[in-house]
Amino acid sequence: MNKIVPTILAKDISKFEEDLGKVEGFADRVQMDIIDGKFVPVETVMPEVLLSIETMAEVEAHLMVVEPREWVERCVAAGVTTVYGQVEKMTDKLDFITKAEEAGMKTGLAFDLDTPLTGLDEWVNLVDSILLLSVKAGAQGQEFNDAVLEKIKKVRKLSPSVTIIIDGGLNEETIKKCLEAGGEKMEFAVGSEILTADNPVEVYRRLENIG
Repeated sequence: MNKIVPTILAKDISKFEEDLGKVEGFADRVQMDIIDGKFVPVETVMPEVLLSIETMAEVEAHLMVVEPREWVERCVAAGVTTVYGQVEKMTDKLDFITKAEEAGMKTGLAFDLDTPLTGLDEWVNLVDSILLLSVKAGAQGQEFNDAVLEKIKKVRKLSPSVTIIIDGGLNEETIKKCLEAGGEKMEFAVGSEILTADNPVEVYRRLENIG
């Protein structure tokens, strides 16, 4: 069974609460996209919104920000359990990984669609997961780009054990492609396909059982 993690990209708290309400009844984990307006020209809700929301779901944060390490403390204080930091605006990967782990969090490095995996062999076994965007960072509803499939193969060759997370443009067809490229230990961060569905739980269950 595939691990499906609903993703929420919300520009205000009401939208975040609306989307969370659609999935928290059946999803044990939810990924919150946090964008600072500097990484890309979009700004989302900040981690602090979690302080005013009760949920049984485990909330993770995908940090599309300048210097993800500077957001770790805010995420910890808000109750986030896992942080994925975009490498494009990250000065020191080891510093980010260490700071998050010392705070008791799971860690992942995230790569935008066009970002090469240069030097990944140094870090791949220091993190819990590698997140590969299969769309350009910053917006939901984009189409899956097959270019990510070669990146999946490269990551899996570097590490048979690291969890590979694919984020963007996912549906039944594209998840099948990813599974063929990466095999086991894969997870899928799915936004629009679930959140815009008439029956989100039905879509979630269907995606779980692909493969």
